[in-house]
Amino acid sequence: MPPTDQRRRNWPLWLGSLLILLTLLSNIPGLYASSLTQGILPWVSLVLPAAAVGFFAVGLRRAFAQSELYRGKITGSILGAVGLLLFAGSIWLFSHTRDVPPSAGAPKVGQKAPDFTLTNTGGQTVSLNQMLALPIDSSTGTRPKAVLLVFYRGYW
Repeated sequence: MPPTDQRRRNWPLWLGSLLILLTLLSNIPGLYASSLTQGILPWVSLVLPAAAVGFFAVGLRRAFAQSELYRGKITGSILGAVGLLLFAGSIWLFSHTRDVPPSAGAPKVGQKAPDFTLTNTGGQTVSLNQMLALPIDSSTGTRPKAVLLVFYRGYW
């Protein structure tokens, strides 16, 4: 057996570890806010852990078949198990993300919203009918065709 300092690094294990880290980073919710990444990120979240598991398989085969040359039996086994779990979780999430049932009470696209009364940021109550009745331009008296609602999660 060659001395420990002459053993080679098992680069597939390191590459698999990097891909697992990228998989975790690809699941940050803020990345899904961009319209450019919405269609790509779910697929990336499947491909990255699959590639990582493949690199871990190559690295583990090297580590166990040629243990005198390559390092990584213990570390590769642990990281391979984590990668396999992330891959299985990615597949489960990918297949179950659209399982949310549609709301029966929600207005359909193009349908007029029911009248409501809410409190604005100034503490005044405002209704939908009131917002649609107030003229946008006082000189012409034209009423708005639509109202945009913005819901704040809290005050910062």
